[in-house]
Amino acid sequence: MYQTLTPSMRLALLLSGKTCPRRGRFAGFTLTELLVASLILSVVITLAGFGLVRVLKANEQNTVEAERQSELNRALDFMTDDIKTATSVSINGIPAKTDYLGVFKLTKVEGGVDTEFAYYTAPKSKSAIWRGPRTVYRQKVAPTPGTTYALVDAIADINPSCTGSGNSPASSKGLKVLEQDNSYVKLCLVGQLNDSKTLLLETQAFTRGRTTSP
Repeated sequence: MYQTLTPSMRLALLLSGKTCPRRGRFAGFTLTELLVASLILSVVITLAGFGLVRVLKANEQNTVEAERQSELNRALDFMTDDIKTATSVSINGIPAKTDYLGVFKLTKVEGGVDTEFAYYTAPKSKSAIWRGPRTVYRQKVAPTPGTTYALVDAIADINPSCTGSGNSPASSKGLKVLEQDNSYVKLCLVGQLNDSKTLLLETQAFTRGRTTSP
């Protein structure tokens, strides 16, 4: 006997067919797959983090080295200008100072009086603001001694490798001069950029402060 399906029966069969799909088409990720994906993502993020930290450290180191090189150049320019305005320059007769190594002295006319200034290098002071190993200092030494001023720090504790003609101190650490005829000077400055890297800078200058008779 043929029985016609009622609308409610047809709806029930239709719904039952929709709620039982084949897994191959509609199944989601399993717990194992989610764990593996999470592990891979964690490794990728960790490696990316290490790479970013290395890049940031390298940029910071490059910035520090560039700043130190700029300070060395400014100090070398200052000494060059100091020599240019002097009447004479010499490596002899530099007043001795405990723990200070004399490099050169120069004579300038200030207020009609011959005034002498000396350059030294010395180990880094105990103050935390100075960087080692050595520092370059400038001091007025005649006719009356004056205050010793730090010119530039982060100077290497080595003998500069520059060469040339002229007289030079018996020992040089970080700052070396080659002097000729009390008027020509070649300056060699070695900066300590980091724990293992140094930078050698060289320049030359002539004294121009001599007074000549008309």
